[in-house]
Amino acid sequence: MPASPTEWAEFRRQVDEAVTVAFALVAESTARATSALLDNDMGRAGQVINEDRQVDDHCAALTGLIREGLADIADRPAELEELVAVLQMVPELERSADLAAHIARRTLDGLGDAITPRSRGLIQAMNDTAVRMWRAAADGYRERSRDVGFDLAAADDELDGLAAGLVEEVLGAGAEPRVAAEVALLARFYERSGDHAVNLARRVDAMVAPRRITSARLLARRPRPATEDARGLRRLLGSLRRLRIVPTDEVFFELFQAAADNARDCAEELRKMVASFEAIDVHFQNVKRYERRGDQITRDLLHKLDSSFVTPYDREDIHALAEKIDDVVDDVFAVAELIELVQVDRALPEFPELADVLVAMAAEMVELIGCLRSKTGARYRLERIEALEREGDAVYRRLMARLFTGEYEALDVLRWKDIVQALEDSLNAIEDVSDVVESILVKSS
Repeated sequence: MPASPTEWAEFRRQVDEAVTVAFALVAESTARATSALLDNDMGRAGQVINEDRQVDDHCAALTGLIREGLADIADRPAELEELVAVLQMVPELERSADLAAHIARRTLDGLGDAITPRSRGLIQAMNDTAVRMWRAAADGYRERSRDVGFDLAAADDELDGLAAGLVEEVLGAGAEPRVAAEVALLARFYERSGDHAVNLARRVDAMVAPRRITSARLLARRPRPATEDARGLRRLLGSLRRLRIVPTDEVFFELFQAAADNARDCAEELRKMVASFEAIDVHFQNVKRYERRGDQITRDLLHKLDSSFVTPYDREDIHALAEKIDDVVDDVFAVAELIELVQVDRALPEFPELADVLVAMAAEMVELIGCLRSKTGARYRLERIEALEREGDAVYRRLMARLFTGEYEALDVLRWKDIVQALEDSLNAIEDVSDVVESILVKSS
């Protein structure tokens, strides 16, 4: 248990070693999954899939270790914040390993034999870029570097360009629909892997960034009077922390709720747009108004943050939540803008279904934001958002498969690919909001 400074140092060494191993496992799994795919090695692919369970077990053990430590440092704010920041990384590491398993499963489906030489080269290049990014992210964590997130941005752009090139190649090569759909999903897996590496590097940046000292911490650093009882001081600090959690004006809660409501209304307007593809210009203008209103609410939130001495949560968490909710509206607006721009006049059969999932997730997000004030019911909402996101992934895969059946002209495929991707990004943005809320609730529990 991390009670003394020596024990804390040993505990953190164990945590850091386990996190570094998780980074390495993701990089190694991605490289071996790609090798299995390109070599059509069924045995190696099966090994990657089986070892994904070991990664899950490793992440579960790491989570247990961290939670054990959290229970012993409730009265040490600096260590508590640092440990919670590491805990937030674990689900993203686990999901990244899942992507490698998804790549390996394409080998078992026989995709390796159907890939053209140029596509093979692009897949190898994507693998090399993704593995390089994961190794750099691991180095950033180990060295507590604030620069890696920025350094990885260029590599992430390179990976996105390779993914787009792979999709264009498979379309131009006239691959059969099943192969085209599977290769497009492969591109998405590598792209998502790079996104996770960037996100984790940015979490490291936030973890080691200088923090503004709160009044409670200032008090904790004052010399103790000789007659003061240590237990009494801990009670006082606990009271100050509780006071910090609930500001008297509640403006932050109201602004967060307004931002979430606006995002839900924006999603509902998009659903109206795609339900019939009539009056597209009218619906687009409505979505645009929601997008502008979301920007204004975000500005109000950040202005309130800058002008407040006492805040309900850590300032970086408030900033992150404001930005993530705004991202939801921006992504929904991107969908509407693409539809309005390319003037599509009918939807793919699964597209309204995906819009329904978006609206359902947005409604759950509104309820989840309400849990910040009530402190109850958050777990159910988090689980609902996660379940809906999985449902959305299934619809997205069906959509992509339909898009590459040969039923649609190449130009329509290119148009719809970007629209479908933008809508899927909207679902991922809501999941990002839920991740931030979960982090806030863990810290304030």
